[in-house]
Amino acid sequence: MLKVENTRFFKQKIIYIGFCSPISIREGKTTLLKQFSIILSIYFLGELIQKTLGLPIPGNVLGMLILFFSLCTGVIKLNMIDKISDFLLENMAFFFLPAGASLITCFTLLEGKLTDILAVSLISTVVILAVTGLTVELVQRFFGRKPAKVACCIENEGNKGNNNGPGRNTKRMHAYENGVEEVS
Repeated sequence: MLKVENTRFFKQKIIYIGFCSPISIREGKTTLLKQFSIILSIYFLGELIQKTLGLPIPGNVLGMLILFFSLCTGVIKLNMIDKISDFLLENMAFFFLPAGASLITCFTLLEGKLTDILAVSLISTVVILAVTGLTVELVQRFFGRKPAKVACCIENEGNKGNNNGPGRNTKRMHAYENGVEEVS
């Protein structure tokens, strides 16, 4: 189902695609097709590099690295791919359907290995949780941000004896981190 509406006041089109959330395309901005073509061309560039050089790294991983370094260096601006990136992330579960369907068709190969698959799944989930937590802590230390527990303790200590009310220091900290003036 594809439904397009023209809104009267904001001069924008809202597109409804099936069960997905509506996508807003403002006139004069980069369209979704252009944004998708940027991501797709980077993907194909990664595949091309992988095939021509015979690297053991998959082409889609090379494409992600190219995109990452292009964003870091400013060759590609974030606003050039932000709408399509949000759309793809919001609908990521849809892309797992073909993999799930192919597992069902190959069920005869997996019949005797159910305990092995469950064990690998559980162990890899625990490893991923641990690595993600350690990565977040490392990034917080690198950027000098305080974890949530420390920020909570700082807020409680800072509010003793003043009449500013709870949350005053938290609002000040968030305003400082976001680079805006303090909200009163």
